[in-house]
Amino acid sequence: MGKTVSLISIVITFLLAIKGSAQEVSGGSLSLCAAIEIGLKNNPEIKSAFEKINTQRGSLWSAISPAPVDFSITNDYVPNGQKLNNFGEKTVALSQSIDFPTNYFLRGSKYSIETKITENEFLLTKLSVISSVKKSYYNSVALQEQVRIAEENLAIAEDFVKKAEVRHSVGEGTNLEKLTAKVTCTEALNNVEIQKNHLIIALAELNRAMGYGKNDSKTYELSDTLAFIPFNFTLDQLVDQAAPINPLLIANKLRVDSYVVDKSLAWSGILPNFNLAYFTKEVRGDATKYYGASFGIGIPLWFMLDQRGKIMEASSNVLVAKSDLQATRNAVYAKTQDAFAEFKHGESQVQLYINEIIPQAEEIYRTAAKSYEAGEITYIEFLQAQQTLVNSRGCYVDALLSYNLSIITIEESIGKTLQ
Repeated sequence: MGKTVSLISIVITFLLAIKGSAQEVSGGSLSLCAAIEIGLKNNPEIKSAFEKINTQRGSLWSAISPAPVDFSITNDYVPNGQKLNNFGEKTVALSQSIDFPTNYFLRGSKYSIETKITENEFLLTKLSVISSVKKSYYNSVALQEQVRIAEENLAIAEDFVKKAEVRHSVGEGTNLEKLTAKVTCTEALNNVEIQKNHLIIALAELNRAMGYGKNDSKTYELSDTLAFIPFNFTLDQLVDQAAPINPLLIANKLRVDSYVVDKSLAWSGILPNFNLAYFTKEVRGDATKYYGASFGIGIPLWFMLDQRGKIMEASSNVLVAKSDLQATRNAVYAKTQDAFAEFKHGESQVQLYINEIIPQAEEIYRTAAKSYEAGEITYIEFLQAQQTLVNSRGCYVDALLSYNLSIITIEESIGKTLQ
């Protein structure tokens, strides 16, 4: 009877632990918040995406910068065989080519939009890293619980091997019962090793998500637990949330704007550019200093060839970008719809285990334990009751994991963290 009470206490403790809240890193422990913080700091994808923003900002300054100033020195009328300083005339000139003013504005607008696109791509990378850390963390937590369950199952199996041997030695149990107990114990031991191996792999994935490589990977005791956090959102609410905040949608909208500016730039190519120049001149034997200035206009006589092609290309790019935007909207909706369906299924499964399966499995085990101690059922019958409880606990952990992973998928689809 003592073993029965002990196992029930373990089950209750486990169910309470599942509902635990987040804790901060202490010693060798790691909370989910700390793991996310480490991932956002160390993950190389984050660093790369951030530097792309700086790269794009540098391109913005290049886009609005005028062409370089040309400086020239010309020595004319130098007699054959003489040095260049024996010139007849010497001209020092500065010249500057200037595009039509609207071109600078349009190029600046385009690269400003491109910078915003890069910033939203950075947010996408950030969301991806957070999701990757969450998934690997939750998976590791689930496997830690599975290891604990497997070890508890192994302790029970070892105890009943001893009992079966005692019963067999005093003639109360059969040889089949003893052999069955040993096989069950071996299977329980093997399951412990399997779950531990899965946990090692999951922790390695967590280290990778946090940006740790070969030389700095660590082993953690995860302090957070899988929790059932109810949500009451609807599919329509999620879709409405995604429209204004999803970085992928925003980036694709901005690409449409960027191509529209490209189209305007293509049309502005038919506008003239300007050339300004200032020069000074020296004439040998003449003490008078001369200077001059020039102003020229570049006329795009061949715009029907060059600019026509650019305008057609830019117009097509606008249409392609609009189609891509619509495709992205459809994909976001489909992903959100699938994630919501998975969420509702996971929610119902978790509630089923909490309200029905776990309590029923506990009751079956308590009844079987009493009957076995009273000699009313065989060990094999008791073993079935025990396995029902252990399996239900393991499946409950899996259901909690699936539920939490479905929430992460929803977060990915709408571009926003929900918890």
